[in-house]
Amino acid sequence: MILIPGPVNVPQSVSFAATRVVNHRSDEFREVVKSLEEKMIKHFDSSRVALLTGSGTLAVESMVFSLLKRGEKVIVFTYGEFSNRLLDSINRRGCTTKVYSKPAGEGFSLEDVKVALDENKDADAVALVHNETSTGIAFRNLGEVAKLVKNSGKKFIVDSVSGFAAYEIDVNNWHIDAIATGSQKALASVPGMGFVAMSEEGVSELHDDDMPNYLNLKLALKFQDKHETPFTPSTGAFFASLRAAEILEMEGLKNRIKRHEACSRYLRSVLSSISFSLLGNESNFSNTVVAGIPPIPSKTLREELKKRGIEISGGMGELRDKIIRIGILGVVDDRAISKLLLSLSDVLKQDIEIKPPADCKLPEFLRQEVIW
Repeated sequence: MILIPGPVNVPQSVSFAATRVVNHRSDEFREVVKSLEEKMIKHFDSSRVALLTGSGTLAVESMVFSLLKRGEKVIVFTYGEFSNRLLDSINRRGCTTKVYSKPAGEGFSLEDVKVALDENKDADAVALVHNETSTGIAFRNLGEVAKLVKNSGKKFIVDSVSGFAAYEIDVNNWHIDAIATGSQKALASVPGMGFVAMSEEGVSELHDDDMPNYLNLKLALKFQDKHETPFTPSTGAFFASLRAAEILEMEGLKNRIKRHEACSRYLRSVLSSISFSLLGNESNFSNTVVAGIPPIPSKTLREELKKRGIEISGGMGELRDKIIRIGILGVVDDRAISKLLLSLSDVLKQDIEIKPPADCKLPEFLRQEVIW
């Protein structure tokens, strides 16, 4: 059982769909491209969604290169390893950046965002990571942040690689120009696809100046207009992601968001009661990753859990040997949480009362597809 920040365990039908290899210029595959974009547009509440072969990082860099221009001033909020990667991509794009940083384990308030906007009225855009899996911290109030940014007249681009399908996201109504995610996170598909959802404003901001073709979202959408991709896609990942998007529709996006939050809250509560020092608080904790300092060395805990068939992650960067990170993305449910807590009870020699909430359960049709 893998409980890491991605890739994630997937339903059996998603795994099976990933084996499909077809002619990517066939009518069969055109129907996959058409259906997948339609479903992802619905899930994002966006105008378009670019379908890309690659990782979440590819989606983020495609967004950066296609919506930002060399020389533009961008406000960037950094609070962990992935927001630092976003900053690096924007710097490589040739933009001028104004960086606001928080120490690992801390998040930004709305007041912090207001201050940054007031101090940089000449900025062209704002960029941030929605959900920072390196620290288990998130912008839980993304809609309010978007309102502040858009009222200031700036473009707003968001890395939600590990946030999509675990939080409410309303691209059109929040006027987010672009938001990127990956297939192997809360969508619960296999690795291999990136998605960039855009509002009408974002689509109008697309350009194809001074960039590699592979990062060109304008080109991607041009081909998607005829239900194709500009380059050879990972056909299996497309089929798998379409099936995952169908399952998300069947579960209901609101129900999946509720399940992620319920599992996260419950796991945080239990770990806090057995001497874990968790990162984040009620205002900024992540729905998809629980991170903190365990009561025994991080490496020891990870090794002991792996002996029991459970894989979790260590920290990144300065937190590498200090914390553990437990990913609860995708189809993680009460059974997976219970198995983890039983193993922790054995490793730590502590009694743990295990009663995951009802909202942490998968719907019955999906429960039968996920074996822990």
